[in-house]
Formats: sequence, structure tokens, C-alpha cells
Amino acid sequence: MDKLAKLINPLLVLIALALSLMVSNSFLSGNLNIIVNNLIIILGLFVFGMLLSKNRRNNRSWVKKVIISLVMFIIVITQLNIAEFNQYVSFLDIITKNNALLYGVIIYCGWVFFE
Repeated sequence: MDKLAKLINPLLVLIALALSLMVSNSFLSGNLNIIVNNLIIILGLFVFGMLLSKNRRNNRSWVKKVIISLVMFIIVITQLNIAEFNQYVSFLDIITKNNALLYGVIIYCGWVFFE
């Protein structure tokens, strides 16, 4: 039963992500809808990546978690257009302009958080 839960939980997160996006699109409009949708997508994909991790034990690699948190913070503030990083324009443009690459980085950060 534990193996079945490990297989179904990531799928349930993706279904919940799709449903929450549908609900937010039907109730919100304009700029608030864009902000909420970005936050839902980032949170949902990060949780999806966390559930893909096999090692969910309490490890002591706090430096790795701080770095991942900083990367996720930079992704969130650039996606919400709160801050711009002019020094790293070419690197961040490659990641933020390509949604597939950005979503892959978010899932990877969620997966690596507990590895």
C-alpha cells in the first residue's frame, strides 16, 4: 500500500494543481489572476518534485536547503515581476522565457530538497 501511495500522491498533486488553476481562472481576473496562477504553479510543481523524492528523511544538509530556497525565491520574485536582475539578464532570460525549462528547474528544486 505504501508503494501505491508513493505513485498516486504526485498524480494527485498534479490533479489538484489543474483544479486550483481552473478555480482561480473562473473567480479571479486581471493582474490578480496572473499573480495567483504563477504562485499556484510554482507551489504545485515544487510539491510535485518533493513527492518524487524517495528520501524524505530528516537530513542535516541545511546549506543545500538554503541554496534551494534562495533559487526558489529568485524564481518567485522574477515571475511576479517584483525585481529584475540586470547583471544576470542572459542567464535568467533563458530560464524565465522558456516555461518548460523553468518548470523543470522548479520540479528539480523540489526533488533535490530532500535528496
